[in-house]
Amino acid sequence: RLVALGLSKQGELIGEMSSPHSSIFTFDHGKQTHPRYVVAKGIQVSTSMSVDDKWKYLCRALYEVNNAHAVCHHPSIQRFFDVEIIYGVPFLLSRKRDATLRDVIAEGSLSETEAVSVAVQIVHALRYCASKQLVCHQDLKPENIFVDFIADHFSIPPDYPLRCRTFVTDFELANAYLVLRHPYGSRPYMAPEQYRRVADDTALPDFSRVDVFALGVILFEMFTGGVHPIGEHTSLIWPTPAEGKSRKWLREDPWRQWLERGAELDPTGASGLNSEIDRIIRDCLKPNAAVRLSKDELEARLNERLKKVDRHAYEALSLMLADFDQIAREGEEGGWPYYAERVERLNSAFSDRTEL
Repeated sequence: RLVALGLSKQGELIGEMSSPHSSIFTFDHGKQTHPRYVVAKGIQVSTSMSVDDKWKYLCRALYEVNNAHAVCHHPSIQRFFDVEIIYGVPFLLSRKRDATLRDVIAEGSLSETEAVSVAVQIVHALRYCASKQLVCHQDLKPENIFVDFIADHFSIPPDYPLRCRTFVTDFELANAYLVLRHPYGSRPYMAPEQYRRVADDTALPDFSRVDVFALGVILFEMFTGGVHPIGEHTSLIWPTPAEGKSRKWLREDPWRQWLERGAELDPTGASGLNSEIDRIIRDCLKPNAAVRLSKDELEARLNERLKKVDRHAYEALSLMLADFDQIAREGEEGGWPYYAERVERLNSAFSDRTEL
């Protein structure tokens, strides 16, 4: 109720959900307003938490805000457009998208054109992030890819070949291995190098291909309707095993053992893959990062495949991404003074704070 009052200018509160670290509220501006729906994401704090724990959660929020701000000009990034502080808690405001990639996968296997075009958009966004020194998203998964269905937002010809436009989101762990010596992500999508603890006095590993490994898993899921290369439907075993499923998936061991076996593909799921898609996925999932595809190599391979199977989709996607890159360049040149000032005020407001 207090959040709804504090953010009342964002419209009517119509939804609320929680994640391990965040409270997420959805507001409706009304059907005559565009964008109609706004999401407010705030850290979860309670009076029972220690000051240290409150600071830890606050630092996560500030870290995510600054990471997202660094890449906010590219249209393939889900950006925050404002920050509000409600009763001492920062809330990050963004436009609500139609779905997550997990929702899309839950509908069933994607066509080759759709799966490859989605993957190209994701890796293209990751390459942009890398150009802005966010070398590794580190927690890439379908839940962190938002989707808009193009036909619901634009007038397009009946034969327009692209269904989904994607947005990479949740930069809470981006470069965390580098800045915080924290290498972890979400276990079903973690590359072998993420299981190695990064001591303060050791050289940092190369994490530039961690996201490629995660995208290899996501590609397999898109082609199989949600089956992980390990042979189980990801959403049925993680993050909480469904009824009847073993709780072993909550432990690290089965995921590490799969990696030690070479991150092999489930034979049943792999049997339906085109041979070139099979090779691309296997090249993404190579346990040895030194021989795994780079982001540049992966985007080139995916584009080559898309051009071969659906030239119309390839040309439409190439044009769309070229437009997005131009928008990003213009945004970087012109800046975003309002939001830059909001981020700076947020950083300043909490930089010397000793009580929460």
